[in-house]
Amino acid sequence: MRGKKFLAVLLSGMMIMGGLSACGSSGNGNMGADTGAQAEGQSGQAAAADTEKETQAEAETQAESAEASGEEITLRILATGTDYPDVIDAAVKEKYPNITLEWETISWNDLQGKMQQYMQSGMPDIVIGKSQDANNYGNYNVWADLTDKPYLAKVNEQALPGTSINGKVLGMSATALYGGIFYNKEIFETYGLEVPETWEQMEEVVARLEAEGITPFATHYMENILYTTAIVTGLNVFYVSETWGQDLKDGKVSAKDDAYRQGYENVKYMMDHSWEDTYSVDQTTCDARFVKGEAAMQMDGSWCINNYLTLDESFEFGMFPVPNDDGSAALIFEPDITFFQSANTEYPQAVDDIFALLTEPDVAGAVCDSVSEGSLISGANVTFKNPSQEDIDKYAAAGRIVDQNLITNQLPAAGFWDECSSDLSEWLHGNMTLDEALEAADGRSSVCGFKNFEE
Repeated sequence: MRGKKFLAVLLSGMMIMGGLSACGSSGNGNMGADTGAQAEGQSGQAAAADTEKETQAEAETQAESAEASGEEITLRILATGTDYPDVIDAAVKEKYPNITLEWETISWNDLQGKMQQYMQSGMPDIVIGKSQDANNYGNYNVWADLTDKPYLAKVNEQALPGTSINGKVLGMSATALYGGIFYNKEIFETYGLEVPETWEQMEEVVARLEAEGITPFATHYMENILYTTAIVTGLNVFYVSETWGQDLKDGKVSAKDDAYRQGYENVKYMMDHSWEDTYSVDQTTCDARFVKGEAAMQMDGSWCINNYLTLDESFEFGMFPVPNDDGSAALIFEPDITFFQSANTEYPQAVDDIFALLTEPDVAGAVCDSVSEGSLISGANVTFKNPSQEDIDKYAAAGRIVDQNLITNQLPAAGFWDECSSDLSEWLHGNMTLDEALEAADGRSSVCGFKNFEE
């Protein structure tokens, strides 16, 4: 699979920002207006544009000169995490002792409010968010264009579309979370089980496990099943069409179609082949049971890895995609830590230098180690233990990973998946029929589809 955007952090119930500000209009005016005045206006606009370019070029030259002379520079950074600032700070101090980083750390959920504030008062030089923030704020013209920056050559090319708008790359993603099915390697090896590529093969694995008295799936349906619903169902429909969300809005497809319906049915299948008390099991209990071998597989994301290894540092597990009908299934990945340069920073060269530093193997690896996530930077020296990394690398090398933004930018968490996961849960509890749940999904088509500037 390839594609542009995927799930907007369904695991944490992220929202794609709803309306973008209206742009100023420049009407054509009276078509019979004097052409001399029109030419004069165009000339004035061109002069203004030239002046703006000259001012920007002068600012960049001054910034470059300041850096070359060793002048002290302070860069403001707004970061949506607390684990990596010390790593970046140390690397910058070592290589660029004249640059001081002034940090403000917040939760990603608080970013929207901060962005609204800083778009009025002045943006920080660097913002560290998530890949979908390229789309969330890109049309406000707050991000610099990184398209031709040399350091982007080190970023996994499958992570670039998710930070691009209108052909411009607006962010540099450095780490990623992956979603799929974790499996207990010892159980699979003991019973000679092969990793299933198709759903039919999955059913064969489940039958064999149950014949041996082993619970196939570890599940935690006590909690919101938003992530499970979106991954299993979302992948299913996007194997059919990468514009499925837009097609739903346009009335070309329906949630009652086999692809969407099967997603719900597959979620139920995992529940039916899990523990009887799955509706009273939370994430922590689920992870612990999986590590103890009380189930052979767990559909989840790579944030579970630390939980697994904290419980048992010797636990051996792998990962594979949620199987589909033809064996072309892909791991879902969420580009996580993503760096944005302010379009109005006074020190664009200094920011570029820092971004280039962040792609150096030891620095890129240290950032990943600080958050226990996989790297999207080629050659990153990642040292934290992840027994499933070999599997992840295999699927990534084969192009069998898909950016979650592909789905979310067409089927948003807020307004679609949040509500659909609630309907699915109601169906699983017997409070709604499957057809009623699917009809409800169709009824949300108006919030789907690609966003444009006016929306």
